[in-house]
Amino acid sequence: MGIKRRQLLAGATGLGALAALHPSLVWAKDSKPIRIGAIFPMSGIGAEAGAAWLQGSRLAVEHWNRNGGVLGRPIELVVRDDKYSSSGAVTAGRELATSGVNLIVGACQSPMALGLAPLLEELNALCVAPTPAAMSLTHENYSRNLFRLCPNAYMLYAGLGRMLAQKHPDIDHWATIVFDSEYGHDAIRYFEYGVRSVSGDREVTFDRPIYTPVQKTDFQVEINQLMNSPAKGLFCGLIAAPIISFLQQGRSIGLDRKFEVMGESGTDLLIAKALKTAMPDNLWSVSYWHPENSFFAKNTLSQQLFKDYVEATDDRYPVGLLTSSHRATQALLSGIEKAGDTDTQTVVEAMEGLTFDTITGPYHIRKEDHQGYGTSVYARVGPKEDEPYYGLNDLEVVNDEQTMEPPSPGEAFTLPA
Repeated sequence: MGIKRRQLLAGATGLGALAALHPSLVWAKDSKPIRIGAIFPMSGIGAEAGAAWLQGSRLAVEHWNRNGGVLGRPIELVVRDDKYSSSGAVTAGRELATSGVNLIVGACQSPMALGLAPLLEELNALCVAPTPAAMSLTHENYSRNLFRLCPNAYMLYAGLGRMLAQKHPDIDHWATIVFDSEYGHDAIRYFEYGVRSVSGDREVTFDRPIYTPVQKTDFQVEINQLMNSPAKGLFCGLIAAPIISFLQQGRSIGLDRKFEVMGESGTDLLIAKALKTAMPDNLWSVSYWHPENSFFAKNTLSQQLFKDYVEATDDRYPVGLLTSSHRATQALLSGIEKAGDTDTQTVVEAMEGLTFDTITGPYHIRKEDHQGYGTSVYARVGPKEDEPYYGLNDLEVVNDEQTMEPPSPGEAFTLPA
């Protein structure tokens, strides 16, 4: 064939591709598509992560369309670029609302979600956010029209801190570098809490946090500061292109060799794909998907997603980040199906308390605050001699119910005593 399947899926909607690939699937003549908004960073330093998020949503939509759509209607993705900024997310949300799209997947980082959330009621829109970690989204800045379909900062980073401190009980001095944002401040606070929670009476020291702008790409000053620290453990809360630049620049002067262990907040295999044999072998990631690992291989939906991904891309080494938007899209479409309608508030009510299938098993949405929970994964990936020149060295699986805080929508979150 002269046209590859991934080329057919490259358009914003994928409906033309669907017709070409599945000619036996004929929609009723009066079945207008259900239009779903997709707000991802398609340009700027977040573009690579945005491409992965878009791929995840497209694969979820394709899966549903292949099985009859939702409410007997095909699903169409309407994509907007948030330019990896809060203002971009607000603009994209307004554009979608103006064009009649009220159901959205996106706002994938905390600044974007915090910018969009206060407008959702005014826009009569609902947003299912795949990865924003800022605690306030389900606490003091709670919006009934926003759902967080990922672990929050406390669940993720306190869990990461506990896990690394348990694996490396000899480390009593840590350094941290994060974005200067609500997410960044939360991430450091909870990571430190997690480390201290398993340290008992042993004294643990944390350097003063290093904060950087979200758009920063040159980290020579920060790297020199870290190289001069006596710390043996590092938590890095940079995301997407910035953490790749940070690790590349740091490797040239031995940053990865200086620290006994490093933890990062969720860029995961984007790092491995970029660095390959230059990948540190002591970096633990908040992770998403390793389809050939036994934990994922036994899951039917994971197997199907991997098959669909390979068919769409001719690539056997997916970036796990796409599964967060795949899960969010699955949740939204399951909510529409349960609601039997696309009315915003009807879908909101249907999604409250919803349970649906994901590649890690059942996933739940807590009714009180719209916090999602299921199973989280931490992974250590390192360089390998054979293609793709990186591979999984270790995997830790955590039940989110063991790490999540009680619901308190409208109230600020406080750390447990």
